[in-house]
Amino acid sequence: MFRIMVVEDEPLILQSICEKIRSIDLDFKIVGEYENGEYAMLELDLVKPHVLLTDVYMPVMDGLTLIEQVNKSSPSTICAILTGYRDFEYARRALQLGVTEFLLKPPQTENITKLLDDVKAKLWRNQSLMESEMLQQWAYRKEEDKVNSTNIQQLEQEYFYHANYVVLYAWNPPQMQVSLSTHEDKWKLDLLLLEGEKAYVIPPISSHQKIIVVGVHRISETRLYELAEHISSFLDAGMYCVAAADINKLQTELFPMISKLHKKVYSGFPLEGMKCLVLQGNENTYDLPMLPIPSLLEQEMSMLLVKQRKTEFLKRLEMLFDMDEWSSGTRMQWLQTLSYQMNAWILQYPEIARKSIEIHWKDELEDLIWQAPNTTAIIQSLKELHSSLFDALDQEPEVEASWTEELKNYLDTRYMDNIALTDVAERFGVNASYLGRVFKRKFGHSPIDYLIQVRLAKAKQLIREKPRLFFKDIAEMVGYNDPFYFSKLFKQWTGQTPREFKQQKMSE
Repeated sequence: MFRIMVVEDEPLILQSICEKIRSIDLDFKIVGEYENGEYAMLELDLVKPHVLLTDVYMPVMDGLTLIEQVNKSSPSTICAILTGYRDFEYARRALQLGVTEFLLKPPQTENITKLLDDVKAKLWRNQSLMESEMLQQWAYRKEEDKVNSTNIQQLEQEYFYHANYVVLYAWNPPQMQVSLSTHEDKWKLDLLLLEGEKAYVIPPISSHQKIIVVGVHRISETRLYELAEHISSFLDAGMYCVAAADINKLQTELFPMISKLHKKVYSGFPLEGMKCLVLQGNENTYDLPMLPIPSLLEQEMSMLLVKQRKTEFLKRLEMLFDMDEWSSGTRMQWLQTLSYQMNAWILQYPEIARKSIEIHWKDELEDLIWQAPNTTAIIQSLKELHSSLFDALDQEPEVEASWTEELKNYLDTRYMDNIALTDVAERFGVNASYLGRVFKRKFGHSPIDYLIQVRLAKAKQLIREKPRLFFKDIAEMVGYNDPFYFSKLFKQWTGQTPREFKQQKMSE
């Protein structure tokens, strides 16, 4: 099914065109109806249309400006314009922008039918588009599912002719609040390739992952490492794992291989910096063992915990973390081992169980393991977390209550500013991970998530009370300089795009 976006500022014409498209050809799905080009551009990356049908004369952003922007952001999208017999100059400019499909006003059924037939023929001839669609189907379907499109089944033999394929998988834990860019030019994919090879970017289902498939002539462990190292060299600040694996049959092996890579990357996430992993052929994903806790040391820690002797307990904790096995372990091993040990204490000592629940120990352990940038920060955060088991938690200390309320008020009133967690922590004179844990313990959300909710609540208010404001202006007013990111975030958190939310409120 092909996705089509329709942009027309006259509601009756817009409704008529969309109704006719739906009745004429079921191979086309309308994924967006817009009254001006700006609204369409804000949601272009969300709906990923194969076809854009737009009027020329529109407020805010006219059709030709929209086409020019779409050509830059989504060059594979086929653009068609609604035009009249007297709009020759606009038609000429549209031709200069690469537009070859025109629909005369008023749009008649036979004209729309011809337009859809011509566009569909072009879509089927678009090799990059077809390859992208097939890869997306194979990457995210279940192993037992069948490919639904007959056309794709017939054409699949014409593509993907390389002897071997390498799947490059980059992943960053969502707790880090850092996304991976999807722009191909950033990753310089041409540098990956030898003559005759080809790289494809699979649209991710999460902004925290990046998937690239490279068709290669020959494969070796050295080449796999080179490809993985190339991707890691273009990663932004943050913590990442990169894995590479070679496969032969994309249609049957791509989905299980991506699942395997994610599991291996997730379980093998390092304590320090970045790490490239290589998975050869059908090598099985291994389950990492838990890290050792010497029985004598465990007994001493248990006794000191029960007797509430914090200083001596923390010394034993440092001794545990200094062990060679722990120093070379992964984040997942630390998380699994510490969770297992805490569960043992909880089952043995009811008082520990009560305190662990009060401080949300399980959730905070997972957050700090993934958020801390290195081993030193992890150990410091773990000491702070274990220290809370020794504190009297029946009543929150007045000092802590004071700064958490002050931080909440700061986010409520300064939401339009560029706010970073590290800067906020420095402002309040506490460790960033500690600040996040205490704030979440009290209010149920991390400071970043709370800030997003404050901003989106204000954006909703502005949309309701000032419907004439452009979305880009609303985005800036609530602290987002990038209107496209604002639109994505709005959709992610509310389930609606800003335009859909506005239409809903106007119809109520």
